[in-house]
Amino acid sequence: MRKFGIAILDYLTHILGRLSGKYYFEDFVRVYPDRICINRFGLRRAATSDDVKNFLNHQKFYNFAAQFANGADVADVGCGSGYGCALLQQAGARRISGCDASKSAIRFAKVHYGDLAEFSLQSITDMNRFPDDQFDLVVCSEVLEHIKDYGMEHQALDEIQRIARPDGIIVLGTPNSEMLGSHGFSFLEIDALMRRHFSQYCIFENALVPFGSSQEDWTQRLAAGQTGVIVSQEIDLAETILPVDGTAEVKGGIPPGVYRLGDREIDTTRLHNTHSWAIVARA
Repeated sequence: MRKFGIAILDYLTHILGRLSGKYYFEDFVRVYPDRICINRFGLRRAATSDDVKNFLNHQKFYNFAAQFANGADVADVGCGSGYGCALLQQAGARRISGCDASKSAIRFAKVHYGDLAEFSLQSITDMNRFPDDQFDLVVCSEVLEHIKDYGMEHQALDEIQRIARPDGIIVLGTPNSEMLGSHGFSFLEIDALMRRHFSQYCIFENALVPFGSSQEDWTQRLAAGQTGVIVSQEIDLAETILPVDGTAEVKGGIPPGVYRLGDREIDTTRLHNTHSWAIVARA
């Protein structure tokens, strides 16, 4: 019954997002540091175990992206509560600008991390407060999937490319739809999206083999060679969201180490992308 109620709420908020033009509306469920959880309406609620695990895995994405931050001017697009900006600053970023479409998230970020980064209320599809060619590194974690249903993912990537400096690095994270049903991108979808916008990019597979009926989708595309780069990742299952009746299996691939994208090196030992594609592209 609870799942049915959540499904109805998802449907209604999605409709409201379309009618209002605020397509980010359904993305108000956020987990902040210290187990603070904010619901769709910007109100605090109790964080569940899965909420906390989701937060931990988001942190690990930032740890992966942080390898490119030292000495860089960085934009965190869809920065949420700002903790990712703090991690990027600790990694040696020269300047950090975070933006998000959520007023409550930006308010939290300014209070808690305003001494480390500049924060602004901006949508990924219209970052008009950022001039062209401003950033050496643009990071965007778990945002593209929330605007995909509105057909705005190309507009979002146009904006990301606009604010990145020529030959800058763009690091994206977005769910593999095999893991989360219709939420996210299939491999063919994400590959086509990247190919349209970037001449150089690398898509790293999520680590976990899909559960249930989606396993067959994974098996078929593996046989067809329709995969991203598969790295044998070290996954802490205790910090990972798993189905109650599912057995976790980790994809086996090349050993973690240095992967080259043109003349840039990517340290894949930092990968911990359990459910999502991790993408590195050249602007």
